[in-house]
Amino acid sequence: MRIATDLFIAWRYLKPKRDAVSIITCISIIGVVLGVAVMIVVIAVMAGFTDEFKSKLLETTAHIHIYDFDQGYIADPAAVVRRVRELGATGAPVTEHSVLAQRGERFKPKYLVGIDPARLDGGVDVARAIKYGRFSLKHGEAIVSCSIANELGLRVGSRLLLHSPEKLAKMVKVGANGSLGVSEEARMYLPDEFTVAGMYSFGKYDFDSKVVFVNIDDANELLGLPMGAANGVFVRVKDPFHMRHELVALRKAFPSLTVFSWRQENGQILGVLDVEKNMQFFLLIFIVLVAAFSIANTLITVVVQKTREIGLLKAIGAKDSTILTIFLSQGFIVGVVGTGFGTLLGLAVIHWRNDILGVVRKITGQDIFPKKFYLFSQLPASVHLGDLLVIALASVALCTLGGLIPAWRAARLDPAQALRYE
Repeated sequence: MRIATDLFIAWRYLKPKRDAVSIITCISIIGVVLGVAVMIVVIAVMAGFTDEFKSKLLETTAHIHIYDFDQGYIADPAAVVRRVRELGATGAPVTEHSVLAQRGERFKPKYLVGIDPARLDGGVDVARAIKYGRFSLKHGEAIVSCSIANELGLRVGSRLLLHSPEKLAKMVKVGANGSLGVSEEARMYLPDEFTVAGMYSFGKYDFDSKVVFVNIDDANELLGLPMGAANGVFVRVKDPFHMRHELVALRKAFPSLTVFSWRQENGQILGVLDVEKNMQFFLLIFIVLVAAFSIANTLITVVVQKTREIGLLKAIGAKDSTILTIFLSQGFIVGVVGTGFGTLLGLAVIHWRNDILGVVRKITGQDIFPKKFYLFSQLPASVHLGDLLVIALASVALCTLGGLIPAWRAARLDPAQALRYE
């Protein structure tokens, strides 16, 4: 009952006698609305970028990687794949290594990935990303990205030479005194020639710009690995975000092999994204902090205007804690109202974000979100309930604390002096 009475008095103090809501109160609420809306939009866009990045990342990498770093390759990957399937996941052998791609006189460092075209359930689904040509990895065929095709002037049916770094290294003979010469066996090491069967695009620039797919047997031959071997096994699970059980089971099943997840492989970039999101939240919270100072200024004015009423309340027995609660409640009310409308405004902007970008593009003539740089068809945004709760709680807390100084001043007023000077 007392809390309801304090809230009622606080609400009455926020508006003048004749108007529904004072202009000063409206300005304070608008400040909170804009601050909360900006925070929600920015954090949602950052979360959207992170989610899109993770989605693209999971399209172009395995959920779990299995390697034998001691031997350099897995002699019997088929046995590993069978064991993976027994544990409820899917696996596929893969041979990957850095290579040097040659087209005419042009040489570009690329990354070779040899896959078994009959086993795509555990690795990268290249067939789904084909844009031109066909998905075919017969002997002597390769699939390149559209980016690599543009870089090297390739098209479907073009010839591409791939050099093995190990074979190139054997062409150089290093003398005892450090002198360099041509190895006598240099003529034995020739690049492998491949025919471009198709072109793919995953929409992930760092992947598309470097990866060339070939048949795993061709990759083993190029890199000098035994036929039927693989230097790794790619594993996919049902839920890549919750796969602790699968990781533990695979590590127990293959104690001599190295098993790690996609999060461990990309831990640095994922950590950077999380830090950027936290830093943006930390910086944007200052917008709400400015609104909290505006609330403090409003309440100081209210305290001056209501000095006589405060004196009367204390004269009839109101405690200092009651006065303190009344003025803190004013900050709380402004925070709740401003946060509520700010959340609605932020969600509306997120919903119509691409329409808003289109209007800005027409007015300014500039594209502030060019597709050629970000590789997204539209501005990504993802609203997480946890982010909304953190923003709302932080906003209400700051607005409530904004009323602490004027509330303390009001509670310290002497009723006799307040009534005498009024």
